[in-house]
Amino acid sequence: MMGLARLPVAPRPYRDELLSSWMARVACRYGLTSPELAGHFAGADDSLYSPVSIDDRAPAAGQTRAWVQACGIDPDRLHRLSLSRRYPWRPRSWYASRGPAWIPPTVTGSPPVCLSCFADDQSAGRDGYLRACWMFAERCICPAHGELMLDRCPSCHRHLSVAFRMREGRARPVCNHCEVMLADRGGEGGRPHNQNLVRSALAIQQRITERVDRGTAEQEQLEKALSILWAPLDHPGSARPVLALWFNEAGWRCPYEVRHAVGAKTPLGQLPVRWRFLTLLALEDVFGTALRSEREMPSFAAHLVQRAAPRRERLVVVQLPERLP
Repeated sequence: MMGLARLPVAPRPYRDELLSSWMARVACRYGLTSPELAGHFAGADDSLYSPVSIDDRAPAAGQTRAWVQACGIDPDRLHRLSLSRRYPWRPRSWYASRGPAWIPPTVTGSPPVCLSCFADDQSAGRDGYLRACWMFAERCICPAHGELMLDRCPSCHRHLSVAFRMREGRARPVCNHCEVMLADRGGEGGRPHNQNLVRSALAIQQRITERVDRGTAEQEQLEKALSILWAPLDHPGSARPVLALWFNEAGWRCPYEVRHAVGAKTPLGQLPVRWRFLTLLALEDVFGTALRSEREMPSFAAHLVQRAAPRRERLVVVQLPERLP
């Protein structure tokens, strides 16, 4: 099998690349998937079809040792790709999981992507790759391009699962379902019409990222506010979240794709991108840039807190800066 015990060619990882993305780029050079290649490295039943899951947050030490030996790469350079090493203060709940916490990570597909970032890779003559920051639970807008991230294939519209294929000597991202190359199509489909809303969501997204990555006390207040928005409405068994009152539409029902987030303590990372976008807008509209105690918060925010069941926790005053320093 081409002597995979020692790979003759292993591309070096980019500074902001996910570990699973680097593995996929290595694997595509040999016509394999990254789980198949990981299984070969681990010697799982000596079979190329013994998939081994790759945990971007904290990969197993045995896995990384095998990859280091096979690829001849600096061990510390590979370890630095893990999310726990990059963002030591960020809890697992603040990464994208695409669904309930009990769903295995191998089932949840890829993180949301920015097609313009892939276009930048192609213009620079480098492999396409998945950025580590795309795993952030709050990430719904690309800061570099101001575009809504994509978590569905723009061609087949299935939940996004990114694979890599060799095209003109470079690894290019494709949809794992329909094989269409994921490339920028002149802004097609990804940019909401109201750019004021995009700027508002991007601002609160940046403030959240700063707070969570530094592990500050404001993180807990953000989690409380978000859990209130997605708490069951009035009754613990309700499938409608408190967020339904913010929509203020008669007869509105929670779509099936987000019902698992109702009642979740940390719902943001379990939501599709467009629902994260709406949740961030609601967060700022209801609670403002400052999260206040019940006595000081706006009347509508206090009303939502009172309607939340069963969690009715108080928020202390936390001022989020208007912009990053």
